[in-house]
Order: sequence, then C-alpha cells, then structure tokens
Amino acid sequence: MNRIFVTSAITFVISVGQIFGQSTTTTSQSQNQEGKIETYTRTETVQPGGSTITTTTYTSTANVDASFGIKAAVNLSDFLIRNSDNYQINMKPGGSVGVFLKLESKSFAFHYEMWLRYKTFELENKDTKTNTDFQYWSLEIPMYFLGQINTGAGKIFIGGGPYVSLGLDGKQDPGNIDIFYKNATNNKPIMQRWDFGLGAIVGFEFNNGITVFSGYQVGFVNALNFENDNTSFKNKTASFGIGYKF
Repeated sequence: MNRIFVTSAITFVISVGQIFGQSTTTTSQSQNQEGKIETYTRTETVQPGGSTITTTTYTSTANVDASFGIKAAVNLSDFLIRNSDNYQINMKPGGSVGVFLKLESKSFAFHYEMWLRYKTFELENKDTKTNTDFQYWSLEIPMYFLGQINTGAGKIFIGGGPYVSLGLDGKQDPGNIDIFYKNATNNKPIMQRWDFGLGAIVGFEFNNGITVFSGYQVGFVNALNFENDNTSFKNKTASFGIGYKF
C-alpha cells in the first residue's frame, strides 16, 4: 500500500523580500478525522505606506491508497431468455481466477479487475427433449465504483459498474463443436465472442487483507444465435469468492 499524499503535519514559514514591501507566508498542513489533508496558507504583505494586507486560503485533499491483489471465485452461469419458450438453461458451476487494482479513500474506491473465467451450462430444448452442454473460457474486465464503511474488523463494501468480456475458447457437446467459429449455414458463430454489460459486487475486507465477496452480472449482448432475430439470450453470472490484498 502506497501513500500518494504525505500525511504528516508540516509547518514552515517563508519570508520573501519584495521590491514594494515585505511579504511573510505561513503554511500549515494536517490530517483530519476523515483522512483528508487540510492546508491553511496565510500571507501578510506590508505595503510601502505601512499598511498590511492579509490573505488566507484553505484547501482539502483526500488521501488515496493504491493496492493490488489476487482473487478466486466459483461462478454460476445462466441466460436471460426473451421471446422463446422452447429453451431452458440449467446452471452448472465454473471457476475464475484474477487480479485487481484498488484506488481508495476512506469511504470510496475505484476497483479494477481482470478475470480468467471458465463457464459451463446446459441448454435444454423442450420441444425435442434434448440437452446440449456448453463449456468456454473468457477474459473479463470489470470496473467498479465502491462505497465503503469502516468497522473495527475491516471494511464493508458495495458497488457496481460496467464490464467487458472476450471469449477465448469454447465447445458444444455433443459434437465437440467450436462455439466461436462461424458455421456454413448462416455464417454466424453459435456464441458471440464479445460481451459487455453491468455488474454489482458486495463483500467484506478484513484488516489482514483477506476479502470475501459475491457478485452478479447481466450482459447486454445477445450471446447465442438460435431461432430467429427476435429471440435473445443474454448472459447472467453469479459469483462467490475470496481474495487477498497485498
């Protein structure tokens, strides 16, 4: 954890001789209970006629901590299906590993993550009574804005933000078919490689750096190319995991 702003109190006096008078500047700096740096600057200038001009300024700057860490999670994948009664999604467990960068003040934080995710689910066709298994790997980057509440044991955090995902490799069984490869029938892949959407996260960060969390994401892209153009399958992912902040 690196302090970007110096938190110790500094007081110094600078006297500057000027052509039209004598100027004295006093600056004091301290940290308040909210973790912000408060700076007071007082300048007194003696004019040639003997009069004195006094100027006082005040600024307040929050401390920002930068940290990074690692995460691992179990995820469950599903789809938000629109305009189709023929399909049902059966969730299966997958896994994820990732890293994160956190920029935080006392009450707020920006949280950037990068995940390597393995997802799997079963697509059931109600008409034909057949099931198709999907398994795929993706690289995912969420960006969250967090609110934080400090407790004696650590911090409660909750927030949300956008994410973007890139499919790396995947297959469909039976047939061991590449789901990201464009087929000859309609020149479309079975699953779209790119996805983006919104996510939410809630968790607790202990004082020793260990974090427990859960997250939920919903995609905006029609991920599966089935049936007709009015049918949509949009990604939904729930995750539960643990992390460690260095």
